Amino acid sequence: MEIGNKSTERRTVLRTFGVSIAGVTIIAGCLGTDDGDEVDDDADDDADDEVDDDAGDEADDADDEVDDDADDEADDDADDEVDDADGDLEDIENWLNEEPTRVDVLAEEGEVEWGDGVWDGDMVDRTDQDAVDINFSAMLEVDGQPLGPFAVDPIAVEISQGTTVTWEWQGEHGLTSYFDQPHESPEDGAADEFLVEGEEEGQQSHEHVFEEPGVYLYYCFPHGTPYETDFGPAGTDGAQNWFGHRGAIRVVQD
Repeated sequence: MEIGNKSTERRTVLRTFGVSIAGVTIIAGCLGTDDGDEVDDDADDDADDEVDDDAGDEADDADDEVDDDADDEADDDADDEVDDADGDLEDIENWLNEEPTRVDVLAEEGEVEWGDGVWDGDMVDRTDQDAVDINFSAMLEVDGQPLGPFAVDPIAVEISQGTTVTWEWQGEHGLTSYFDQPHESPEDGAADEFLVEGEEEGQQSHEHVFEEPGVYLYYCFPHGTPYETDFGPAGTDGAQNWFGHRGAIRVVQD
């Protein structure tokens, strides 16, 4: 009886132990499956992050390229504007400061030192005005000497598109445009825009509306003409640009 009971107990223990092992195996299997899923999830997340990072980097690169292109275009435009402005000022300086050929006949002392000219390089800013008046018979002063009404005031002015300019003067000054230089003769220049002849007595005036941006040069005929004349002041021979009676307008784009 004791032997049978021990056998029965031994089988019971083995069965219990076997069930326990199977249970442990099942639990371990479940745990092992969860660990694999976590690894797969981590790998997927890493891959997604890499894709997102790559896409983000590419988008950043594209944005940088767009920004760089925009900056380059802005820099180029700014450089072009500076170059245009410098070119305009050079044209104006060459026009206004060209040494006259007969200015000495106006001087009491008989000789005038023209030096660097009558224009100091500054543009008078009238871009905030719709109408601008210009004195076309202002006093010309050279080398400290007043020489007569052969100057423009302001001599060089900057205006906006659509501005009306009115020149006023006294005496026989012929207000003449030189907007599309160079011409072969004064008549060609006048045909482009205007030639307004002055009279010995009385006040003269002329209006012109400037619509297009650019540099507009003008002069008095004959006192600032860029063309050779067949007569000269005070009995002298013919010459161009007798007294430097010239002006300039620069129209800036709105």
